[in-house]
Amino acid sequence: MPTHKIIILGVAILVPILAVFFVLMYIRKSNRTLTDTQEDISDKELLEYINSQPDKIVDTKMLMRDFDLSKYESTIRLRHFYTNGILTILRSGSGLKSYYTLSRPIDKSYDLNLTDDPFMTKEDLLMIFKHYDYQVSMQEICLCTGLPLKIILEEMKYFEKEGVVNRLLKSNKDGFSHQRLFTLCEPYRSNPDAYMDLRDANIELKEIYRNLRNA
Repeated sequence: MPTHKIIILGVAILVPILAVFFVLMYIRKSNRTLTDTQEDISDKELLEYINSQPDKIVDTKMLMRDFDLSKYESTIRLRHFYTNGILTILRSGSGLKSYYTLSRPIDKSYDLNLTDDPFMTKEDLLMIFKHYDYQVSMQEICLCTGLPLKIILEEMKYFEKEGVVNRLLKSNKDGFSHQRLFTLCEPYRSNPDAYMDLRDANIELKEIYRNLRNA
């Protein structure tokens, strides 16, 4: 094979490999940022902070000013909420500046008497559903439990796999993000109080929590 064809073939193979490598590195760095900055402001505190603003609108500069986050850290935190449907992006008139607002209003008390476990147990989940009339969002689970969104995502995947919840997607107006809404599956939906004490499930949830905390 001629040398120039070998070079072209090598480049054609190398470019996608490098692209995948950089994407994986970006995801890893982003996940680490989500974990490390929880000490500066937890996901629950960030939701409360946004809701405390007179217009319910924030931008990266406000997080940099009030919580001493870098621009990258502020962007990652807000984008994480946005990609999971908790926030909606608003654009300035020029389209050059992004603002963020809650996709779903915080209009109900979330101070529930949950279990003392640091993770969300099945009892906690059923109590949250009962409090919110059997339809909940990621935002409401975060406010009730105080858990990072990253952990809630994995726990809800477990509940979905075990047939406890249905995951419903509601597209936002921008068409690029969606809210995750959850409803209970049967028989939990009809009689949630009968399934409060399920300790085996809580053991698995504890392991999910431990692994993510140590990641």
